[in-house]
Amino acid sequence: MSSRILKTHRGYLALALAVACVAAVLFFVDRQALLKWLAVRQQDAINFTASNLWQAIGIAFCVYVVVTASGFPGSTALSIVSATILPYWASVFTVSFASTLGATVAMLMSRYLFRDMVQSWFGDRFLQFEELWERDGIWYLYSMRLAPYVPFFSINLLMGVTRIKVKDYWIASQLGMLPGTLVNLYLGSKLPPLSELIENGIPSLLTPPILVGFTLLAIVPVAIRFTLRRRAANNDPAK
Repeated sequence: MSSRILKTHRGYLALALAVACVAAVLFFVDRQALLKWLAVRQQDAINFTASNLWQAIGIAFCVYVVVTASGFPGSTALSIVSATILPYWASVFTVSFASTLGATVAMLMSRYLFRDMVQSWFGDRFLQFEELWERDGIWYLYSMRLAPYVPFFSINLLMGVTRIKVKDYWIASQLGMLPGTLVNLYLGSKLPPLSELIENGIPSLLTPPILVGFTLLAIVPVAIRFTLRRRAANNDPAK
């Protein structure tokens, strides 16, 4: 069995174990009690934010940087949750800058600590990435941030082995991630509190702002990807 197939099997095994752990928690834990506990914690966070806004922003900022830099899955869900607690403008500021800082930290760790590991980890795909990077440069990073073809953490690791300047990486990342951030946070800001969701059920989600948010969440990535593909086709030298 080749090392590449072995790595793929390990990835699927890790994913299966994660799903099994989540399923076990949902099966054995009293879900209603868990939801009520989460609703109380959410309300506590909202009350704390109302009287300590900048402290709440600081805490959310630090948490988001750590999650993004570590590559821990769930940054999208975390951004939506932050918008249910923070004011919309505060969640945009926090998530936009914290995600960019976390991504930059991950890129620098890849560049100075894990360079050889990253190159061996991606194998043949790394050579393809190098060709695309040499051809498109910063636009390649920007397009991946707008409509990612690979997970954001993989982008951070791959960009660490390029010669991109930190300033250019920061700007392209922040601008590229901004549309998705705005859509996720808009949806989060329109979601009802968990206590209301527990009491009223699914009908509490069937409001025009929330439906607009879900629609944008589905349409925006597809529209961006379609636009990027048309640009790539128009710029194809083989045409």
